[in-house]
Amino acid sequence: MNTQLLATLSWQELPILIFALLLALVFFLVIRQNQKDFLEIEDWLAAEKPGF
Repeated sequence: MNTQLLATLSWQELPILIFALLLALVFFLVIRQNQKDFLEIEDWLAAEKPGF
């Protein structure tokens, strides 16, 4: 990685960096919530099956 790019980071790039970090956080939270919902639905379906 070119470290010179990090050294020349100015205030104009700061909002882009903040936005990218917040977007990554939102993706992480959405994926985590989807996983929880999926496991909850699997448990609910397993409880509904009378034969198993």
